[in-house]
Amino acid sequence: MDGSTTADLPLTRVARRKEKTRRVLLEVALGLFYEKGIYWTKIEDITERADVGKGTFYQYFGTKEDLLAELLKRGLAQLLMRTKEAIRVVRPGPELIKKIVEARLDFFVENPEYLLLFHQIRGLLQLRTDSSKELREIYIAHLDRLGELVRPALKGGAKKGPSARDFSVALAAFTSGLLTYHLLFGKADNFKHRRTAIADQLEQSLRALN
Repeated sequence: MDGSTTADLPLTRVARRKEKTRRVLLEVALGLFYEKGIYWTKIEDITERADVGKGTFYQYFGTKEDLLAELLKRGLAQLLMRTKEAIRVVRPGPELIKKIVEARLDFFVENPEYLLLFHQIRGLLQLRTDSSKELREIYIAHLDRLGELVRPALKGGAKKGPSARDFSVALAAFTSGLLTYHLLFGKADNFKHRRTAIADQLEQSLRALN
């Protein structure tokens, strides 16, 4: 016996159902943002495709910007985890740069919806609103964590040359910027086939900063 009672079971089912609804709203929104963009997607579009009432949306998110913040957190967390896994057994040094670039590149190749989401959110960061402040803080926290992963790859542990934070900014900007260009103006198949060439181009650009 684990101490639970039958009275606990309905609450467990309710919690699972709520989590499922929240996940569906996030997944549907991510798909719509990829198709229509964050500016043109309305809450009504999300609830209609998720097959829930508009009131249900507000049980989970106060605004569309709150949902964007949650997607940004989730996407960046997945990206960081992918990066950590890629360098787990790599020794400190320049080889880290290559592995980090490849990890981020592979993540975006497999998840182009996040690539475009991050690209669109960076546009919002230029605004001086409460919602953009929250998004900016989420992104800054990611850059700080990325900087810690990058630090062992820098000459002299970043005592000379660019700081780990500066390098992480360049890494994020170079990777997502170049890939967004390829995704928007190229063909998806070519995007995947040119993965190695794109990775080499990014690595060479970043090494020049180190």
